[in-house]
Amino acid sequence: MWPLLGCSILAVAIITERIFVFWRMRVSYTGLLGEIRNAAEGGSIDELERSLQSSRRPLHRVVSVYLGHRGGEKRLREQSVLRESSEQIARYDRRLNWLGIITHATPLLGLLGTVAGLVGAFHQIELKGGQVQPGDLASGIWSALLTTVCGLTIALPCLTAYHLLQAVVGRAALQMQWAASQLDEWVGAVETTLAETLPRRDDGPSSGSGG
Repeated sequence: MWPLLGCSILAVAIITERIFVFWRMRVSYTGLLGEIRNAAEGGSIDELERSLQSSRRPLHRVVSVYLGHRGGEKRLREQSVLRESSEQIARYDRRLNWLGIITHATPLLGLLGTVAGLVGAFHQIELKGGQVQPGDLASGIWSALLTTVCGLTIALPCLTAYHLLQAVVGRAALQMQWAASQLDEWVGAVETTLAETLPRRDDGPSSGSGG
């Protein structure tokens, strides 16, 4: 029971810490997309990049890296965004593996306690030469089965929390991919528009002087 108690305390600490960290790293995805689109259409991409550089939130970091490499080669930009995304996902995944270990270990610890208790109970039967009453074994068997109950009671909430937290991590990874795709679309469209507009502005005076 003592190892199970230690596992339960550790699990509560990990879940509480991860929830707090996820809450601090949260970002309104639709709100950020609105900021990116307004900056792309308003020509204030540089200002948005500077404002995101100081942020420690994962999605902001990925967007900042993309904007910082938007003038470079596409292959280099994609590698930089991929590297930053993997680093930020690692921040989400931190300590979740311990929660998974606790989820799998606590039922086994409970089962181990039950088996050990039943071994002790049958050993008492052997010592008494089989001349025992059911009441003599009831307390031992009851206490032995209690460890399995406690192990499952700890494992089920841990399993639920583990999958819920993993779902948050998966959604964050998808949002990073979506944000990079939207940036490719909007920033690329703005750069194409500027490239098509500037030559026409240069041609205007030259055509007038030629006339």
